[in-house]
Amino acid sequence: MAGRIWLDVPYKEKDPAKAAGARWDGVAERWYAPRPGMAALERWAALPDVPDLLPGEDRSFGSGLFVDLVPTSCWFTNVRSCVDQRDWERLRRMINGRAGQRCEACGRGKDRETQRWLEAHERWSYDDAAGVQRLRRLVCLCTDCHRATHFGLAEVQGKRAQAMAQLRSVTGMTAAQAEQHVQAAFQQWRQRSARTWTLDLGILTGAGVTVVPPPSAAGRETASRQALHQARPVRTTPAAVRPARPPVRAMAPPEPPMPPPEALHALLDRQSTMWITIPPWPWFCHTCDSNSHPPDVAYAKVRKPLLGRREIVCQPYEWRHAFKDLSLANLRGLEALARSALAAPGSAALWDPTQHRFQIVTGRQVDWRKDRDRRR
Repeated sequence: MAGRIWLDVPYKEKDPAKAAGARWDGVAERWYAPRPGMAALERWAALPDVPDLLPGEDRSFGSGLFVDLVPTSCWFTNVRSCVDQRDWERLRRMINGRAGQRCEACGRGKDRETQRWLEAHERWSYDDAAGVQRLRRLVCLCTDCHRATHFGLAEVQGKRAQAMAQLRSVTGMTAAQAEQHVQAAFQQWRQRSARTWTLDLGILTGAGVTVVPPPSAAGRETASRQALHQARPVRTTPAAVRPARPPVRAMAPPEPPMPPPEALHALLDRQSTMWITIPPWPWFCHTCDSNSHPPDVAYAKVRKPLLGRREIVCQPYEWRHAFKDLSLANLRGLEALARSALAAPGSAALWDPTQHRFQIVTGRQVDWRKDRDRRR
């Protein structure tokens, strides 16, 4: 394999690369050119490897497995979204390689049968005086350890038990110790989410990695919405461009956002019979008379007609209107969690107050107008 002509192909460009003649090496997990001189593959010519130790990176910082929650103001603005995609391939390859293709928390490798993969995770330090969130280290974690690290998301996805089991298995914590650790992490998350942070990605730029300037604090909600929308399959119905919304003028100091479990328990228990979904087409909210587009969350009805095929009837009302008394910080966090639960195309979610998690179903989405006309 030493003579291979390696390529740096971002995942989203694998199909064009394959069509241009690139081949996949399953052992090295990398694309290559089968012969020299293939002009169609020059755009993916390999860049120099990233050094195993990034300039200024502290490999001892944040060792082991622990709940590591990112402040609300920085949701969905991770390293992968802030670097050029070809550079991300170089970083991913370096992170996994220097870890010996093993999780740096539990020591296990990937397992295709159990859907356990190796994933990159960022370790940040927080300078409260300067308001700077600084990238200190990149670490290789398996899917199970990564889930335990992002404990709030695991709860929303109904995988709290798995995350807790992994946390205890790796750390040796008792059940009481693990619960105390989780609560302390959420308390710290609450405090950090009450302010905005400036991202410092200096260890990447020092290694020659092209950094896409992260959005401003005011624009990070939009960035998170776009990241979730781009992760969904391309729809055949194009969505209109969302008009800019006027900035919200705060009349009082913002209320610190609640951590995900507390927010969901306190606010969704009272909405126990409400289904929500993300319609795949632009629509018009009948409560606030505004144009809405994916990935806005809307009300829905779920029914099972003949032959047991489930249908999701999208309603013309925005879900956020159910929480008029909610602070802006809590509303944004809750909306992000709802969109995460609705990541699968054609899905609807219902909050189950007995299980304290979303019940998620999938089915054919139906426009309420067509449903109305059919029933007349």
